[in-house]
Amino acid sequence: MIALYKINSPLAEKIADILYKFDQKPTFYYSKNSLLDQIMNPLVLITSCSYIEEVETLHVPIVPLSINLSDVEKVIQEENLYSNKWIIVASKQEIEWLKLEKNLSLKDHFQFIVKDNLSQDNIQKNSIFFVSAWENNFLFPPYLEKNIRYVEPSIATITSAVRQALSLISITRDMLREKYQVEAVVNSAHDGIIAVDRSGHITLTNENAKHFLGLEGEVIGRKITDYIPHSDMVRVLQTGKKEIGDIAKIFDRQMVINRFPIIISDKVVGAVSNFKEITEIQKLEMKVRKKLHHSGLEAKYRLMDIIGNSVEVSDVKQQAKLFAETNATVLITGESGTGKELFAQGIHLESNRAVCPFVAVNCAAFPESLLESELFGYEEGSFTGAQKGGKQGVFELAHGGTLFLDEIGEMPLRIQTILLRVLQEKSIRRIGGNRTIPLDVRIIAATNRNLDEEVEQKRFRSDLYYRINVLTLELPPLRRRIQDIPLLVQSMIAQFNEEREKKIETLEEDVYPFLMSYHWPGNIRELRNIIERMVLLNNGPKLSISQSPFLQKLQRKNYQDLKENQLSLKQGEKELIQYALNKYSNKTMAAKSLGIDRSTLWRKIKEYNL
Repeated sequence: MIALYKINSPLAEKIADILYKFDQKPTFYYSKNSLLDQIMNPLVLITSCSYIEEVETLHVPIVPLSINLSDVEKVIQEENLYSNKWIIVASKQEIEWLKLEKNLSLKDHFQFIVKDNLSQDNIQKNSIFFVSAWENNFLFPPYLEKNIRYVEPSIATITSAVRQALSLISITRDMLREKYQVEAVVNSAHDGIIAVDRSGHITLTNENAKHFLGLEGEVIGRKITDYIPHSDMVRVLQTGKKEIGDIAKIFDRQMVINRFPIIISDKVVGAVSNFKEITEIQKLEMKVRKKLHHSGLEAKYRLMDIIGNSVEVSDVKQQAKLFAETNATVLITGESGTGKELFAQGIHLESNRAVCPFVAVNCAAFPESLLESELFGYEEGSFTGAQKGGKQGVFELAHGGTLFLDEIGEMPLRIQTILLRVLQEKSIRRIGGNRTIPLDVRIIAATNRNLDEEVEQKRFRSDLYYRINVLTLELPPLRRRIQDIPLLVQSMIAQFNEEREKKIETLEEDVYPFLMSYHWPGNIRELRNIIERMVLLNNGPKLSISQSPFLQKLQRKNYQDLKENQLSLKQGEKELIQYALNKYSNKTMAAKSLGIDRSTLWRKIKEYNL
């Protein structure tokens, strides 16, 4: 197909007349969007040099239409304009070709001005301006209208362009041949493949797709919704977002479906989908489990999504990335609110289990009896109220992926015993069941307790502790990474602006100093709570402490805590010095054991009246 782009009617008619003689029916387009609708179909484009930049990103054969010096000389001769200066006004690309022609033909009596550079400074009243016919919408000063001559390309020029376009048809045929080759490759694939254009018309399919979807006869050109009324391809065309690993049942077959938008020049011009039947038992098992228990089975945050540039956070992220390369159990420690689950998700997504389920369970959220069934599942009739058909536990749901056991320090001792056996045998047995179910699950555990002390107090099994504490990741509290607070606050404000329909743009000068002086016992969770309250209470575009009266109470509490901590530190120092003095009769030895010099020790003795 030969298409004419932004060519005015008289000239377009001339080109069309020539094309008709070669049994070619041209199409006419006047906007890039209208061309994009046809981009999936092979075509040759004829347009003026002025519009080449507009369409060159479409990646189709383009025949540039341009006037030449002979066309200009013809006008000069017909109107007897030999006594005037001659200036050709055209696009930059067109002038480059005209200058080349001028140099080759030794015609040095022409001057050239790029149309975008035309100004009062380079307009000479006694000159004749020659402009391409397709530039008739170009505005000249009214007093120069009599000096303007619009130059039509000669029949020879038009014929040459048409001849070139006709010769390029063979290239489009080659493109079609390549298309047929692609179709042959597509038809040889084991997957079902189907592609649609921007309007949802089918442009490509293979025999497997026809078989899976029950398509019969010629389907190319038909709308996908004629066969699948609620096709998800329509959504991909609208959103321009790819969809990977969707699960659907088609004619009693369980399918894994991937959908991709086709994007050219930042515009969605089509979409392609490939899908296949699930035949491998383990893949079917993992995908079905994910479908049946969708909530909580996917990790969302990568390590790169964790906000913070401080050395403390950077070191932990680097260590977590290293841990992700293994399948060893990881124990994440840290105070409440430091982001332990974020790091667990990040480790999962950096590992070779990233495409498999990520299941999180809070061990402190369930009483003992419910925690056991939540972890290991149960069979039908195993207890009063048991769900018909039984229930999978989180270990089964996480098969092939990662199980995150949050607050593992809160787990009752009896459940710890069962968990230890599961980790050792890599299999589970549901409550009330006799069947042993093999598992492939990586464990990431987290706690804000000191498990060493818990083991000493007999509240945590030492053998389980050694089993889960293979790799340890200690997260720093927020007070040790206060330089990250501005980044965290900015991210939180952006999120709350969107969620709460607010427009907070900046912060008062006193906000950051306050936030960075507070000791943050609740860490990032507490920071998030405070920022959300400030956003909700704020009335303008600038976040301020004055509009958040609850912060005054927080300031007083912060001052009191700091004062108490200071007193506590002094008391501890006093007791430590007293212990050293009692242990060593020699004050030099006592000072050395404390890591201070003798004069400092004497000063402390005097300060504490020891």
